[in-house]
Amino acid sequence: RRPPPAAQRAPPAAPRGALGSGPPRLRSSSVCRRQAVPVAMEKRSAPAEDEGSAEANGQLVDSCAGAASKRARKDGAAVEGAELENLIQERVRQALAARATVHPLLRETFTPNDPVHGLMHLPAIVKVVVDTLTFQRMRHIKQLGICALVYPGATHNRFFHSIGTAYLAHELVKGLRHRQPELGITDRDLTCATLAALCHDLGHPTYSHMFEVFVHGLGREKRAEAEARAKEKGLFRISEAEEAEVLRYETWTHEQASVFLLKELFEELRKPLEEVGLKVDAEGDDFACISELIDPPKKKLEALLDSKNLHSGWSGIIRGRPVEKAWLYEVVSNWRSGIDVDKFDYFRRDALHLGIQRQFDHDRYMKGVKVVRDECGVLTMSPPEKDKDTLRENMMELRKMLHRTAYQHKTVKKLEIHMIDILKQMDKAVLVTGVGGKKMRMSEAAVALDPVAYPKLTDTFVESRLLDREDPNLEAAALEHERHILRRQLMRLVAEWDLPRYDEGGDGPFLIPEQEAVITGLLAEYPAACAARPSDKPTREVTADELRCQVAKIHYGMGSRDPITRVVFHSTKSEASRGFQMDCDAKPLRQKIFVFWNPPINELKDEVTLSRLTHAFHLWARRQVQDAVVVPASPLSKL
Repeated sequence: RRPPPAAQRAPPAAPRGALGSGPPRLRSSSVCRRQAVPVAMEKRSAPAEDEGSAEANGQLVDSCAGAASKRARKDGAAVEGAELENLIQERVRQALAARATVHPLLRETFTPNDPVHGLMHLPAIVKVVVDTLTFQRMRHIKQLGICALVYPGATHNRFFHSIGTAYLAHELVKGLRHRQPELGITDRDLTCATLAALCHDLGHPTYSHMFEVFVHGLGREKRAEAEARAKEKGLFRISEAEEAEVLRYETWTHEQASVFLLKELFEELRKPLEEVGLKVDAEGDDFACISELIDPPKKKLEALLDSKNLHSGWSGIIRGRPVEKAWLYEVVSNWRSGIDVDKFDYFRRDALHLGIQRQFDHDRYMKGVKVVRDECGVLTMSPPEKDKDTLRENMMELRKMLHRTAYQHKTVKKLEIHMIDILKQMDKAVLVTGVGGKKMRMSEAAVALDPVAYPKLTDTFVESRLLDREDPNLEAAALEHERHILRRQLMRLVAEWDLPRYDEGGDGPFLIPEQEAVITGLLAEYPAACAARPSDKPTREVTADELRCQVAKIHYGMGSRDPITRVVFHSTKSEASRGFQMDCDAKPLRQKIFVFWNPPINELKDEVTLSRLTHAFHLWARRQVQDAVVVPASPLSKL
């Protein structure tokens, strides 16, 4: 049919929102996007490759359109289509301008997918650090070291833990900047916290914390040898040179190595780090700040806090940031209470790979925490007061549970002792090439912090040497590794004793005797134990070299002190904040003694001697607690 003449056609319907057509309605974001994109795109000043793909631009416009629509609905105003278009275009211009001012290395374009935190968005400078040889070596260092031989799923490494910690630090500081703009958090602050979290474990050696125990043990042996030489010469103390050498071994920590390798990394990446704004000026020394965030002078800071001189004494020991940014030093390695992103990551990551179905909700903490002033006037991280019990029960008790269940499991202790013995044999046979082609032992590479030799000390380095068995000098160590680690011919457990606690009126925890004193006391009771446990089998002589004593301290992270007493809590209903001097629910410290018997392989099944040793330990332990005042829950009955 022919269309009717123009004069007979019905007039066009009034557009929605026009006069007389009912209440105005907002136009859809898709329509606005089609009209807003050309205008916004014409006014871009940055190159297309710097602003991302067309798809990213489309997503940006959709986001701005949605935000503008929500704001208009919230305001309840009658917004015409043209007005909404202008509002969206203005939002797009602002977003593009903000994005154009961000350096490409600070844009969150590094997006690794993590089994713990999911898809993580991190600035590109993180990937620059990750793609270095110094950082990549952490792929070859297991997070829990020898613990993977007891919990086969715990083969995760320091590499991904470090990236996860960087992600949590980045999100925590970003959230504070959004919620508390008065803190004046800069991009430099955010970058320093992120890079410090990323590099906090950079210096871990092979088998992580177990290697520290190995080095400290060498220090004790060197001290004993030096004191014996001094005694032969009629001297009362060792020389200053010998004391300095021994202290290098006794005080060595992986944090020192992390700071050392970090300085090497600064030199390698000087240009990109300066491009993202890191520098030294009146606001602070960014490079010193990163190092201090990793390894803050905890004892000095605690002394200032206890004496209430933290505000005035801050600048005397901290170079990275002024006291107004003191809270930043509680993000990565919290010297005040130990509540930091490092623990947030490894608590959840370790529990996942250990198969332990328990976790702390760090997301709640990170979204609820704020920065307030403590009694000294120093800014500190403050969780809500209503989360106090959650912190204790779900974080601090979780730490104790992980130590008790996994990190200090009796079989883990056995394997660590065997592996330390193997490392001592390797240390005499393996020479690592350092700076200038100098050959040195593994322990020397660690205490000297040789930039060439030390990074070679990984799990892969040690295990490959023991497994290939191509070096005849390592045959004895390789044989021990095969027997004890691979074939699981482990030393026997003599006793495991949970030490009693003092009652609330006591002066402190039960004093742990020296390890040598435990072995000496056990051997002194051994004849009586043999008499009490007669057998057709003749009495076997046991020497001190066959016995090993290990002490385990299971606590909230600060020994016998309750970290909750160091936290300033804030109220969500008012501006008030306060701390707690004592919590009756706190059980911060549990101490345990393990005693092992390490006879020759062919005597591992000697149950008679093992039973006599256990009885001898019980006799010794009863003498230790007979005069002590203990709580009713004391494990005295186990004896």
